[in-house]
Order: sequence, then structure tokens, then C-alpha cells
Amino acid sequence: MRGDPNGTKGETMKDSLQNIADILAEPSAAFARLKSKPKWLLAMVIFCLFSVGTAWVTFPFIEQIMDQQLMEEGTPAEAIEIAKIVAKIFVFIGSLAAPIIWFLVISVILTLVARLLAIDDAIKFKHIYAAIVHASLISILILLVNTALLVVFRDVETIKNAADMKIIPGLHLLLGSSENVKLLTFLSYFNPLNLWYLAVLTIGIRVFAGIDKTKACLGAIIIWLLGIALEVVFVS
Repeated sequence: MRGDPNGTKGETMKDSLQNIADILAEPSAAFARLKSKPKWLLAMVIFCLFSVGTAWVTFPFIEQIMDQQLMEEGTPAEAIEIAKIVAKIFVFIGSLAAPIIWFLVISVILTLVARLLAIDDAIKFKHIYAAIVHASLISILILLVNTALLVVFRDVETIKNAADMKIIPGLHLLLGSSENVKLLTFLSYFNPLNLWYLAVLTIGIRVFAGIDKTKACLGAIIIWLLGIALEVVFVS
């Protein structure tokens, strides 16, 4: 006898919602469930919606940075307007494409590492991908907090570079008026909220790899730093 497809879909949605709730409140339970049932679609949809939303809200600030840089280079007004239109397209496409590419790349790397270290053969790419997507919901929430603070506490006209858009208090504040944007961007990630993200990553690695807390924490830090490095390379 064939099962009820509507019932199966309902269970899938229920599991997906439970995973999202647990990644915030009880990460170990979420990762344990993802280890056996790697459902990631709903989490990915939510991540993408938030990513596009923050890109839309922050674009006026990005536009301000572009205006300043292009005017300093003596770019004609018409060319600046064209550049802003192109930039808007790339920002919105990038807000979707960049995270997805990152999820795929880091998941492939972690899958290869899992094979090399002879970690549970039952853990496939799809399991690791689901875990990465769910853990990244924490990072997108942190981005939402930063975006809200940016809108409330900064005027568009005061933004001179990408580091000025980092509002959550971090180590970058210790450098004051430094013009090293890459260093400021890197240090901005050393803030209290990212400890939450690191903790969730650590729990995920412990659940999936079955290793001790110290090794799991080291793995989480490496993944986190790789993600930061990707942004720092392209920031200007």
C-alpha cells in the first residue's frame, strides 16, 4: 500500500521547522536530526530571503561608497549612474549566488576531510551540506542585527568604506580611524555575537564527527576564518 504523500510532506515540513527552531535553541538536537535526515530546502529559502533583504536595505550605503570612490577617480557623472545600475544587479545576484557557492565549496571540502579521516561512512555530502546551511542561519541573523543597527545609527552620508558598515562592537573599534579597510573588516568579525556562531559550528562538528570539544572548536574556527577571508579578499 502506498503511503499518504500529503502526510509525508507534512512530516517533512514539520521536521524542517523543528530543525530551524532547534538550531537556535538546541543545536545538538538539530544536528543529530540532520545527521539522519538531511533536509535543507526550507533553511536555504529562509537564508536566501534574508540575504536578499539585507542586500536591498544596505544598498544605499554601498552606493554611497561607490559614489565616493568613482568621484575621487574623476569618473563622469553618466558613467557613475551606469555603474550604480550594474552594481545593484551584481549586489542582488551576489547576495544569492555567493552564499550558495560558499555552501557548496565548504561542504565539498568537509566531505573530503571526512573521507580522509575515516569519519562515519554514512555521512555524505548531503548531510554536511544540510548542516552548513542550518548553521549559517546564525550568521544571517547576525547580519540582520548589524543591518538593523546600521540603519538606526548611521546616516548614508557618513559611510566612507565597507568597514564603516560594521556596527556590531568588535576588535575593529580598537583601530579607531585606521584606513586599512581589509584589516578593519577582518577584526570586525571578532565580536560577541560571532561567539554564538562558533559555538553552533562546534556543536555541529562534534555531533557529526564524534570528536572532542577542543578539536571540534578548532575545526569551527578554521571554517569561520575561511568564510571571513573570502569577504576580506574582495572588500575595498
